[in-house]
Amino acid sequence: MSHLDIAVGDRRLISKLELHIDRGEFWCILGKNGSGKTTLLQVIAGLRSNSKAQIQLCGEALQSTPLALLAQRRGLMMQQQVDVFPHTVFDAVAIGQVVGWSSTNDDSMSANFSVSTALEKVGMAGSEGRNVLTLSGGERQRVALAALLVQAPELMLLDEPVSHQDVAQQLQVMQLLRELSTNHAVISSCHDINLAKRFATHALVLGEGQHWSGSVGDILVPEILSLAFGCEFMQQGDWLLPFQAHGASSR
Repeated sequence: MSHLDIAVGDRRLISKLELHIDRGEFWCILGKNGSGKTTLLQVIAGLRSNSKAQIQLCGEALQSTPLALLAQRRGLMMQQQVDVFPHTVFDAVAIGQVVGWSSTNDDSMSANFSVSTALEKVGMAGSEGRNVLTLSGGERQRVALAALLVQAPELMLLDEPVSHQDVAQQLQVMQLLRELSTNHAVISSCHDINLAKRFATHALVLGEGQHWSGSVGDILVPEILSLAFGCEFMQQGDWLLPFQAHGASSR
């Protein structure tokens, strides 16, 4: 994508973003609340219009890609899942089959997920008959991830996929996304900087009027994080730790 500008009302969130994402890469988007992470995912998915941006998916302009083909090429997992009527976990996951499977990938981490296999991958094995209205927030989020696995799009977009997960499930989900990125392009928003540093291959950090993108080792460093988040960071071993807000007293 190129020349991407995103504004909400009179507030410009992202200016002149240039980003190229390939299969085999796992990108994490990080930034303060309101920095544009969710909005960016929606623009990439084609759910928000952006007339100035040039977004290509598999070499074709996003705006001119037929909807049926677009559904095969990209999938978006939202942070919140809203269920109005009761239905089974099986049905919630099987909806991913409606768009059809891509024929470009043929290994176990791409287009071969059955509903049961996808549920097993997200730690929900044997839950096919449960009513989605009885699930916890974390369980419902993993069911949505299983639906994305069944859909198996070439580009997987995820909005805060571990926001409702306990520590063990956070690790499982992030490891799964890293494995999926072997054969898919994966982009996920994330609040946990150290999870992103551990599992992602690339990072996009959004700040006030600026952004930084590239490999995790180059981007997730104290200097950039301090500018983006408005607090000081330090490196302690493999950990990136915030320790003081800009302008705060050191006493």
